[in-house]
Parts: sequence; C-alpha cells; structure tokens
Amino acid sequence: MKKFIMGISSALLAVSLVACSNSASKEEDGYSIQKVKVKITDDSNLIGKIGIEDDKGKMVDVKPKALYYEFKMKQQGQHKFYQNDKDEIEAKVIPNEDLKKASINTVGVNVFDEKHDQFGTGMGIEEFNYMKKGKVDVHYDLGATVKNKEMPLAPSNQKLKELQEAARHGKLVITRNNKEIGRYDLETLESVEK
Repeated sequence: MKKFIMGISSALLAVSLVACSNSASKEEDGYSIQKVKVKITDDSNLIGKIGIEDDKGKMVDVKPKALYYEFKMKQQGQHKFYQNDKDEIEAKVIPNEDLKKASINTVGVNVFDEKHDQFGTGMGIEEFNYMKKGKVDVHYDLGATVKNKEMPLAPSNQKLKELQEAARHGKLVITRNNKEIGRYDLETLESVEK
C-alpha cells in the first residue's frame, strides 16, 4: 500500500512539474516594448528602394515613401528561447478603425491589409545584444517619390500628417513560426490579449 501511494505521489509530482515548466516557458520567451518611433520617411537606408521598369524598358530604382515603425524591444526570458528568432519571427501592425480610415483617406487603401496589391511592406530585425535588447522595424509603403508607371505617387507631406497622427492607434503583433507570441498596444506599449 505504501508503494502504491508513493507511486501516485510521484506521478502527480511529475505531471505538476511538466505543467509548471510549460506555462513558465510560455511566459519566459516573450518580449517587452521599451520604446516606439513612428515617422513618414523616404530614407532608402531604412525602407529600401523599388526596382521599376521605365518607359525605355530600363530598370530604375524608385524611392517610396513609407509609414515607418521602429520598436526597441527586450527579450523577457533566457537566451536559449530566442536563438533562432532573427529568422523565425514576423511583426505586423493591426490598425484600429481610425488608423484604417486615415490610411484609406490618405492613400486610397488600407495599407495594413495584406490582401491589397498596390503597395509593399517590409520588416527588419536587428540582432539582440547581450543585454537582450534589440530593434524590430516594420514599414508600409505609401507611394513613390517620383512619377512612374507601376506605383502611384505618394500624397503630399501635408496629407500624410493625418496618417502619422493616427499611426499609434493599433496593435503590434509578433509571431514565431506563424504562431502569435505577443500583441502590444501601440499607444501604451503594454501587452494585450488577442
């Protein structure tokens, strides 16, 4: 009887340890957002250039204007949870209604909607340092800076101000291998539920 009770106790202890370690790892491999910068830019060092064929059939580089987000982030857990994140995580902005409306009013489409094919998007991750701090940037193209036959011209800087003013009205979503691991309010930078 004593062996039976010890066996059941051992089994319960093992199950509870597995449950605790699973919930702990879910909490330990997240991120926190330390700071966010948002701007409208045509800086090709931040957002790149687009290769477009001109009237003579020659490829030319065209600088787009984009809504650019830069997130200073910190890893919350042990380094081993993040070893492959540079290749495996994705980040995107999910706009609130007023940010969607500002995008449609400014450039004619919701640039955050992945189904539209008018403008491109981009994302970059800077290597996290020994202090577990790094940078993730996301940008949404708003038009070209010069006239061309493939991408519409970007609206004026005056018109783009409406979009920039609403730019933090949404959520940042981070996924690892297509599974959501974090959602953050762009105004408070706090983690929020799905």
